[in-house]
Amino acid sequence: MNLNSRFQNLKGDKLFWVRCFAFIAFLVPMMVAPKIWFSERLFPLIPFFDGIPVPNFTCDVILISLFVLSFLGFVFSPNWKPGGIVIAIYAFWALLDQNRIQPFYFEIIFMVLALTQFANNPKRVKQCILLILIGTYFWSGMHKWNPIFFEKWANGLSKRIPFVPEWMRLAFTYAVPFLEASFGVFLIFVKTRKFGIWLIAIMHAIIITTFVMSGYGYIVFAMTFFNVFVLFYLFYNSSFSFKDVFKINHPKSLVQLCIAIVFPAFNLLGLYDHILAFSYFSGKPKYCKIHFESPKAIEVLPEHIKLNVKQEAEDYYIDLNEWSGRTIGVIVYPEKRVYKKVQRYLDSYFDKPSTTIEYY
Repeated sequence: MNLNSRFQNLKGDKLFWVRCFAFIAFLVPMMVAPKIWFSERLFPLIPFFDGIPVPNFTCDVILISLFVLSFLGFVFSPNWKPGGIVIAIYAFWALLDQNRIQPFYFEIIFMVLALTQFANNPKRVKQCILLILIGTYFWSGMHKWNPIFFEKWANGLSKRIPFVPEWMRLAFTYAVPFLEASFGVFLIFVKTRKFGIWLIAIMHAIIITTFVMSGYGYIVFAMTFFNVFVLFYLFYNSSFSFKDVFKINHPKSLVQLCIAIVFPAFNLLGLYDHILAFSYFSGKPKYCKIHFESPKAIEVLPEHIKLNVKQEAEDYYIDLNEWSGRTIGVIVYPEKRVYKKVQRYLDSYFDKPSTTIEYY
C-alpha cells in the first residue's frame, strides 16, 4: 500500500484520532517524569519478583526509543506488530518496577490493547474503551465509600468553605462516592450518556483547577484531557445500548470486561491492588514512612539517600512519597509489598535490620 492510499484510509478511520491522542497522553507524562523509565537512578527498582534482567543505560535508551517509535507507528498502522511491541515493553517495565503502574500509563495501555485486539472491528474497540471508562468512574466512586475518605473530605471542605452549613458539607461528603459512581453508570445507557459525559467533564475541570491552584498534579493532565476527548468524540452521539456495552461474543472482549468491571471488585476483599482497581483519591491506599533506629544508622547510607532523611525530635525517617517524587517524579505504588521491598533495600546497607515501617 502506497503512502497516498494509507492517508486516504486514515480519513475514514475515526479511531485514528483516538490512537493519536493516546500516544500524546502517554508521551506527555513520560516526558514530565523521564527518570522513572531508567534503571540507573536514585530510587530503587521494585520488581514483582527477583531475577528479572535489569537493562543498563544504553538498553534503557533503546527500549524507550523502540517504545516511542512503535507507539507512533501504531497510530498510523494499528496492528499487532507495533501494538504488541508497545504492550510488551510496558509489561516488562511494570514487572521490573511496580512504580511504573500509574493510572496515566496503564489506562492508556489498556486502550492500546483494545485497539490492537480489534483493529478491524471499530465497534468492538469502542465497546472495550467504553467499558474501561465505565469501570474507571464507577469504581473510583465506589471505593470512596470508606471512613478515611469521609474524614479527609469533610476536613478539606471545612477549611475551604467554612461558611457553608456543616450539615450541607457532610451531606455532600457522603454523596460524593455515589455521585462519581453514577457518572460511570450514566455512560451505560443511551438516554443518560450525554448527561454523564458533561458531569465527568465538569468534574475533571474542577480537579484540574484544584491542581493548578495547589501547584501539583500536572502529570495527570494529559490523561484527563484524553478521557474527556474520547467520551465526547466517540460516545456523545453514540447509540450504544446496554446490550451493546455488555454483550460478550468474543473471548478478547471478556478480558477487557474483567479488567474494567470484574477485577476491581476484588479490591473490596483485599485481593486486588488499589490503583489497578481505580481506587483514586479514595483514602484507602496506605502511604509509608520508614524510620531508622538511631542517627548512627543513617551515617552508612549513601549521600543521595541521606538527603531524604527527615528529623522530628529524636525520630529520623524517610517519607517514601517525598523520596520517589523528588527522584523519579511519581509517588510510590501504594501497596505494602512495595514498601517492604524498599525497607529491605535500605536495610541492605546495615549489618542488621535497622528500620521500621509506619503506614499512614
